[in-house]
Amino acid sequence: MSDFNRSYLGIMADMAGCPNRCRHCWLGAHKNGHMSTDDFKDVAAEFKGWRDENGHGIDELSFFSWWREPDFRDDYRELWRLEQELSSPGRAERFELLSTWRLARDPSYAKWVATVSPKVCQITFFGMEETTDWGMRRNGAFRDQLKATERCREVGITPRWQLFLTKRCLPELQDFLQLIQEYQIASFFIGGMSPEGSGYELEDERVEQADFRQIPDELAALSRDGLEMLGQPESRLLPDLYRDNTPPNISVAFPCLAVDADFDVYPNLAEPAPWWRLGNLKTDGVDAILKTYQKEAVPGMMANRNVPLSDLARRYGVPGSQKLYTRDDLICRFMHQWGAESRFGV
Repeated sequence: MSDFNRSYLGIMADMAGCPNRCRHCWLGAHKNGHMSTDDFKDVAAEFKGWRDENGHGIDELSFFSWWREPDFRDDYRELWRLEQELSSPGRAERFELLSTWRLARDPSYAKWVATVSPKVCQITFFGMEETTDWGMRRNGAFRDQLKATERCREVGITPRWQLFLTKRCLPELQDFLQLIQEYQIASFFIGGMSPEGSGYELEDERVEQADFRQIPDELAALSRDGLEMLGQPESRLLPDLYRDNTPPNISVAFPCLAVDADFDVYPNLAEPAPWWRLGNLKTDGVDAILKTYQKEAVPGMMANRNVPLSDLARRYGVPGSQKLYTRDDLICRFMHQWGAESRFGV
């Protein structure tokens, strides 16, 4: 059964989408929609009004007016007030994720967000200008990230840079180190990429153990977790997975559902792919969706509880591979390959 026990559930509505189509994004390239404020209120009302067969509802609910890019809509201030109004008391929440697209364009945004959000903003790079624009699939993205950095500093928000390392950016790392020094970035980490959603398409760019020699020691030393998030060679992880007969059992501390622009609903356990889809709010209704979620009655959730890791590793592992993964990320790749091969709902 699902980890959802009716004590808490978060609902993220993709009201406007995202200005980017980042190549690493585990959420994939869903279309940008135009969900209205009334739509958002209706979604909230459905979940707040839901009762099970014993008359019990969900104890606490959080509602978020975004799924991929926070504050992408021009009425972001009003939406934040609405999130607080609709959510259970104290359950509306802000994160270290801000809209760097808006930070670069809206001079008033930084001042406002400094009063309501954590004093840290995560800012993504894929390398220098051409490579970051390539990675975010938008011309001007790199310049926006630098402008966002400046505007954060002006209002006392710490810019936390993250670099997604690929083979494409390896020749640029010395220049990127100089950029960190020029902007005096004190909070920096080298991130790993989850091979699901759009991130699966970056597998040819995934770094290998031999690529470490191209990473400047000073850059690795500046990274909050060093190079730990890059993981180990797949060949080193596979022997343990071959012996592990337990299923993936992917879980989250705070269960959350995402509602996309078409009102399709997905759990936040993994990528929003057809084999994880719970249903559609418009055609299936909230009761059917929550029952499906609780019973884990979709292919991805069933595989998550039943398919042995050893089977996945033997089926999809590459024994000689020197590509770097954390154990969890390698399992995510297996689950993506399993779903894509099975072609559920495709």
